[in-house]
Amino acid sequence: MANNRYKRIGLQNRDLSLIRILTEDFRVLTSEQIGNLFPMGSNARLSFRLKLLCDAGYLSARTLARLGSSTRYGYYVGPRAKELFENPTDQRIVASIHNQVPQFAENSLTHRMLVDSVHIRFLTATRDYPEYKLLTWVDQYSTWWEELRNYGVPGQADGYGEFLMLMHFESLYTCFIEVDRGTERGRTIQEKVERYIQYAESGAHEKKFAAKLFRVLFVTTTARRLEGLARLIAPQSRHLFWLTTWEQMRTAKLFDGYWTRPGQEGLHSLISPT
Repeated sequence: MANNRYKRIGLQNRDLSLIRILTEDFRVLTSEQIGNLFPMGSNARLSFRLKLLCDAGYLSARTLARLGSSTRYGYYVGPRAKELFENPTDQRIVASIHNQVPQFAENSLTHRMLVDSVHIRFLTATRDYPEYKLLTWVDQYSTWWEELRNYGVPGQADGYGEFLMLMHFESLYTCFIEVDRGTERGRTIQEKVERYIQYAESGAHEKKFAAKLFRVLFVTTTARRLEGLARLIAPQSRHLFWLTTWEQMRTAKLFDGYWTRPGQEGLHSLISPT
């Protein structure tokens, strides 16, 4: 009887996929992010569908920001979402996520959602590149980081991905994702860079993973910050680190040439030779 307060809705496969991805890969997404994952033709149609899912209790919404008279919302699993999972463990996970998301601090939430936007760029790149295949993605919420640390990975990045370009020789690429919002001081970045260099020189990645080499992709928020990171990194490594801004990444196709490689001239594509 408790569910009588919710409006009825006929769930579509897309709705079920959204609820599952909010449970397994993400925690909270904006309507823009959801539209990138599940295109619906128009913002009005997407907004209407999200409202229906909220009214039915399958989604919930929290305020992310207020801009004048408009409000930006983040969507996460609602109180009824657990009904869609048969396994009691899954039901408990969904209920836990529903309770956790409203408690996320605003500053940490900004970082989480930028990381998720980068993840979405890799997930949706097949629309532009049919020969592209994302083999592995370890997201910021994954329990796999514990196992990766056992493999010698130096701490927890914001993501780890493995992808390939079909029909291309030696086209397997592996990368760690570091989203930088300019909040960490130079010494902290320096130590992070040194740990990655030591990991690369140890050969541990080559022994445990499919690819011999890996890259560290820094995605930052401003061109000025990018230039500062490049100056810091250039004296230490000319091949391991790749840098770009989120604006460059957001407005280009994934494999366009917009990456800076410290100590090297020009801009580079992720599928350029190492």
